[in-house]
Amino acid sequence: MRELLRDVLLLQPEWTSKNTPAMEQRGRLVRKHVASWLQERLPGVGRAASVAIDDWKVEAKDATGAKSEIPWARVCSAGRSPNATKGWYVVYLFGAQGDRVYLSLNQGTTRWENTGFPARPAAELRRRADWARDVLATRLQARPDLVEAIELKARRSSLGPGYENGNVVAFEYPLEGLPSDEVLAADLTFLVSALSELYEIEAHAVDVPGEVAPEIADAEVEAERSAGKARRGRGLRLSVAERVAIEHRAVAVATAHLREQGYRVKDVGAKESYDLDARRAEEHLFVEVKGTTTTWSDDSEIILTKNEVDLHLREYPNTMLMVVSSIVLDRSVTPPAASGGELKVIHPWKVEEPNLTPVSYRYLVGK
Repeated sequence: MRELLRDVLLLQPEWTSKNTPAMEQRGRLVRKHVASWLQERLPGVGRAASVAIDDWKVEAKDATGAKSEIPWARVCSAGRSPNATKGWYVVYLFGAQGDRVYLSLNQGTTRWENTGFPARPAAELRRRADWARDVLATRLQARPDLVEAIELKARRSSLGPGYENGNVVAFEYPLEGLPSDEVLAADLTFLVSALSELYEIEAHAVDVPGEVAPEIADAEVEAERSAGKARRGRGLRLSVAERVAIEHRAVAVATAHLREQGYRVKDVGAKESYDLDARRAEEHLFVEVKGTTTTWSDDSEIILTKNEVDLHLREYPNTMLMVVSSIVLDRSVTPPAASGGELKVIHPWKVEEPNLTPVSYRYLVGK
């Protein structure tokens, strides 16, 4: 592997977007030989991981159309990171000037929107990297030779800065100081084990920067399961008891606020397609309450059932949406307990149909 890394780095100064002989050779090295070395070590690396993952895979690329300025080869969970735009992975990143290569614990640095893959905001990538370093702090302390900042020196590629902002930690290998294959294998094993732990932590986290709220993610997982399309590695982030605790806390905060405003409040969520029935003099409100552990922002989302949508469209303008965000979930007690929360009230609340995104469909197949 040492020689393979060296050979790729020596070709980097000859980078061009065209498929020249040098770029053809670089492509063979990355996609075939580097990937093969990783694939050969994958079973042992997977067995050494601190958390058992049953769908490790290797992927390597040096082009998506035009030749990439920064070729890469990665190890990841197929279910948790189905492509390089999603999830976390361990990746070899070759510096644009050929002076160094990094083995990086990194993340998807772009996201699919409409017809393209725009870069995630730099601040978001850095927040996510900070979060990952924080939750893995104890493990990462064992390797003081890890670096938090990488420098790929990309001249024209927007992916270079994305990888730099998305780096959690990395081993840095200068061209003139490439380590032995034994060291490279040990470093790979360490970072993949850290990655397995990160996957496990994220699967149960209630608030991951840059990710959808856990209740949104869980709704998508359950929709996939109902359609028979469940993916390995995608489990529910909240248990039934945790969801109940969050819902009860949100209803309690909303009820207290409405009573302070002089409303008589009745909890009807168990039998109606709305949560709180609020009355004050001749006023009658149909109140929808949603709770989340995430922080509220202008692009926050909630999950609505078809019956909820139908009711609030029908009863507008006698409708109100109350979102209790930043709820603190205590998983150390049984049953889980929820506290805190910040209330946002929208009244009257009009369901804007263009803002609705279907999670799944019922489809009548017919004859």
